[in-house]
Amino acid sequence: MTRVPEVQGPGSRITGSRSLILAALFLAASYSLGASRPEAEQIRIDWLLAEIGNSKATFIRNGREYDASTAVSHLKLKLRFAGGRVQTARQFIVGVASRSSESGKPYEIRLADGKQQPMEVWLLERLAVYEKGAAMIKPPPGPTPSPSPPAEGARGVSPR
Repeated sequence: MTRVPEVQGPGSRITGSRSLILAALFLAASYSLGASRPEAEQIRIDWLLAEIGNSKATFIRNGREYDASTAVSHLKLKLRFAGGRVQTARQFIVGVASRSSESGKPYEIRLADGKQQPMEVWLLERLAVYEKGAAMIKPPPGPTPSPSPPAEGARGVSPR
């Protein structure tokens, strides 16, 4: 077996800055792989983000006011960074959408009617609305309905 000699020279070894770039890419890839969450919970989170976007409210973060679309963009970015650590809508509300990770100050929302409240309270109320609506759509648990009797004229039975 012939052995191929190693080539040495500039670019043949990974330098410090290249290894940092490779490490960052590896971490980013592993974050995106770990960001999967149960589909039902992702649907809830997406619904909450849509509620924020459609609210026409003012969002207050660290004493500054932002419109709804800016708030949604900010929360999506925070959610992406949280990755797989956020598995449920409630974890999204409490861990991502309720307070500043920089200052620790709670986010607030000012609705069109002027009412101002903590973002966590508003989002939990919206989630309860979603869950109540989803519960109304689901069929109640119970026995499977029995099949209907065959219509007259079916299977050789003639109508009278």
